[in-house]
Amino acid sequence: MITGNNNILKKIDSIDFFSLFLLAFYPLALILGNLLINSVTLLFIISFFYKFKDNKVNLDQKDFYILIFFFFSLLVNLIFSTNPENSFPRIIKILFIIIFVIETKRIVQKYETNYLRHVYRTWFITFIIISFDVFIELTFGTNSIGMKSYLPGRIASFFGDELIVGAFYHGFVLFFLSYLFDRGSKNYVLILSTIGVIIISFFIGERSNFIKLFISVIVFVLLVSKINYKIKISSIILTLLTIITIINFTPNLNNLHKYSPNLSTRYYFEIKKIFNKDGYSNYIKSSQHGAHRNAAVKILEDNLYFGVGVKNFRNESAKKKYENKEYLLTSRRYATHPHQVHYEFLSETGLFGYLSFLIFLILSLAFAINRYLKIKNIYQLSSIIFVISSVLPILPSGSFLSTFSGGIFWINYAIMCGYISKTKY
Repeated sequence: MITGNNNILKKIDSIDFFSLFLLAFYPLALILGNLLINSVTLLFIISFFYKFKDNKVNLDQKDFYILIFFFFSLLVNLIFSTNPENSFPRIIKILFIIIFVIETKRIVQKYETNYLRHVYRTWFITFIIISFDVFIELTFGTNSIGMKSYLPGRIASFFGDELIVGAFYHGFVLFFLSYLFDRGSKNYVLILSTIGVIIISFFIGERSNFIKLFISVIVFVLLVSKINYKIKISSIILTLLTIITIINFTPNLNNLHKYSPNLSTRYYFEIKKIFNKDGYSNYIKSSQHGAHRNAAVKILEDNLYFGVGVKNFRNESAKKKYENKEYLLTSRRYATHPHQVHYEFLSETGLFGYLSFLIFLILSLAFAINRYLKIKNIYQLSSIIFVISSVLPILPSGSFLSTFSGGIFWINYAIMCGYISKTKY
């Protein structure tokens, strides 16, 4: 349970108070855009150096070393980049992110028993606002400030032309549920909230993020909830039956309301094709994601050990030699990234960079899981589950090194690391 200590609360200084404020409104920065995300990161860097004496102890811990290992693997990759000028700024950005992670870790460790509860409460409230906004857009066709999706079957919420609210929802759903559990909410509130967030994610229309969220929430509830297993299983079955019912009745809903997304097409008929004979192969060859991935594989074959360099998929994939007529949308293979984190690292950093990424990821998770088994912090568990679900193979994803998708990953990663080792202040 969250507890406070009035004597400790009085000891906070203005720099730490401002850092806690920034951390609390980090989800808002993600909503407002890249400029705000980068500004928050910059302010955390300033805070890191201002509090360098306190941060020094975190520079001699295993999670910091694995971050530095990841950074230097990208620096090695820079030597072999086909366009170093394009790769360099994004690689340097990783150094800034490392500082952001370390400073966040200091804040988490120093204030986890008092002020940090206000951060999680603010995230909880922000998540509720997003949920209501999604519901409003689903019901009326525009969200609470008049924005709407340009694509049928998808919800935009406050993100406008960027259809990424599903990624945001996936990124913070477990913190939302963690806060409910941590506050000792009644079982019926926990059950209804769990079912509710799954259904809302389903209505958002981002299939990959829905699947990731569904898996994350189910694993989280099974691990954390003390509710009887029969009730847990019954709730999962009820959720699935509700979703199936929604899918079956979607065509009728569409006739009644022009803004209702065609969920039966997105979630049933398109996915059904995959399970036919040669279904997955045919699906990949007829989709734009398939064209991206084929280009990524061909790029890897030509640049096996070190790839083409970070942020260079966008240039390389457009080359004529990566055209493949077996893929229906090969003419649209060009993209800023191949829309799958594993293909992104393989094509841009080759086997060297990909193996370095896996080492970084596996060791980070091993350290975090080992710590969680000792302290059983529910927020650390939330971030661990998110980090795992965000790198699931096959499922499409945003660019790992982009500002928005990366921002969601790194705030979860920072919270995860924040509980790995305890430093006395």
